[in-house]
Amino acid sequence: MADLIDELRRFDPGMEVRLAIQPRMPQDHGIGAVAEADGIVWIGDAGPRGYAPDEVRESLGWS
Repeated sequence: MADLIDELRRFDPGMEVRLAIQPRMPQDHGIGAVAEADGIVWIGDAGPRGYAPDEVRESLGWS
């Protein structure tokens, strides 16, 4: 979890966070509930919001 926290510290804390899913056609998903089970932290999916812009795929190295 420390790796994720360190990555997020690079950004303005007021920014919205979304999930990009599927490298070929990145879908934009909202962040849902966060929970712990069996020593693992799970980030829930709040559902699709559409498709992410092409620059997201490039920024994530999915091109």
